[in-house]
Amino acid sequence: DTKLMQMKTYRKHIGILMLVFAAVACVERHPQLFGDIAGVYFNNRTSGVFSDERNVTFVYEDEDEVQIPVTVQLVGRPAPEDREVSITAVSDNAEEGVDYRLPERSVLPAGASSFEYIVTLLRTDAIKVNTKTITLEVHPNGNFSLPVTEMVQASGNVTTLEYRIVFSDMFTEPPVTWDKNILGDFSQQKFELICRVLDIKRSDFNDYEKMTLSFQVYIFNEMRRYIKDELAKKEAGEEYDEDIIDKVTGEPITFPSE
Repeated sequence: DTKLMQMKTYRKHIGILMLVFAAVACVERHPQLFGDIAGVYFNNRTSGVFSDERNVTFVYEDEDEVQIPVTVQLVGRPAPEDREVSITAVSDNAEEGVDYRLPERSVLPAGASSFEYIVTLLRTDAIKVNTKTITLEVHPNGNFSLPVTEMVQASGNVTTLEYRIVFSDMFTEPPVTWDKNILGDFSQQKFELICRVLDIKRSDFNDYEKMTLSFQVYIFNEMRRYIKDELAKKEAGEEYDEDIIDKVTGEPITFPSE
């Protein structure tokens, strides 16, 4: 009987110890993932690949403003109230209010796990000859820390605390449909004059269904007539469209001879 009682007591103690070990192991395997963490980082992707930079061109934009959404991601649990995020912009060659505008406030809305910080780029004459760059930076504040500082990519680590926007209004090559035999040598000034005078969407010059050869012949005829009429006004001392004069050569913009 004594041995039986000792065996029962031993088994009881073993059972208690196993429960304790199981409880401890459970706590170690299932930590509170976010706890009190509240952090933010820039989370932007191009074709599914994480990126810290975006290149923007105005050349096919009809408006003089382009809005660029920059995703700011939460690390932690959403909160029942709005929380301000500290974001600044720095640039060596772009001026706020002249080249770009920023939101008045940067706020992670209540219940949200991310938001779009909208940067508005402005078309100016300066970006026809120079590329400008804005670098956004996110900072810690009373609401958020910066627990994620970079993303690991096959090509190397990419920062999540800065996001660059590079923008210009310059062509690196003519639009795909531009027929030199009909419209002559390409220039940005000629392209913009055509779009303005004939009210053609800039993006149409990359669409073969819209920019057919017959339509380009129409452009050729209309623009030759327009430039001839404006030159006649100039010679008569009347007000004329100054954009018909090439800003590089000082000569009228030309199209091929008929």
